[in-house]
Amino acid sequence: MYNINPNMTTQKRTPTRRTKMRELLRTSFASTISGEELSKLERIFFPGEIHLVERKSDVRKAVQQLKQSEAIGIDTETRPSFSAHKRYEVSLLQLSTDEHCFLFRLNKIGLHPELIKLLQDPYLFKVGLSLKDDLSSLKRLSPFEPAGFVELQRLCPGFGIREQGLQKIYAIVCSGYLSKSQRMSNWEAAQLSPAQQMYAALDAWASLQIYNRLIELPYPNPIHYALL
Repeated sequence: MYNINPNMTTQKRTPTRRTKMRELLRTSFASTISGEELSKLERIFFPGEIHLVERKSDVRKAVQQLKQSEAIGIDTETRPSFSAHKRYEVSLLQLSTDEHCFLFRLNKIGLHPELIKLLQDPYLFKVGLSLKDDLSSLKRLSPFEPAGFVELQRLCPGFGIREQGLQKIYAIVCSGYLSKSQRMSNWEAAQLSPAQQMYAALDAWASLQIYNRLIELPYPNPIHYALL
């Protein structure tokens, strides 16, 4: 018979290597989502107010309102070309807060100096997806040094999300369906239809909602950025 010392503490179980790896890879999000799963989600509409900016005199007031936020969503739209020899310049710049989205019709007002200041502001985060393409298009209108941009395609892998498109990333993070039916419409039309305005606002707003959701979570483990 063994004498058990009542003061002796029970030795804790040492985590196995597999358990440690599970902890490292733990994430609250799915890495991918199928088309079937996507189709079952509820369609999302922009819930705020859309402001169409078609006059240079309205730009300053819009920018001042945007600068009251710590982060805004950003996206651009360009008139599609169906000819290999024809390329259109960027037509629309969408900048969104949680409640307001401003649609700047660049084909009418150009890249206003107040917009350039906003795009160069390092203290106002501009959140988007495939930002390299957006910035290249904007720089063709007027050169500037971008600052304060947050690329979701770099941020999301840290949370285990492998998808690259906005529609699927939003579905994974926010559990909603973004319609893409207006993507190939004419963004230089004399008047943008309500459907075009909703689509444009929704994309910029959705990027911001993804960002808002992710920054509420604990810091991701760096190993997610290196997984193949």
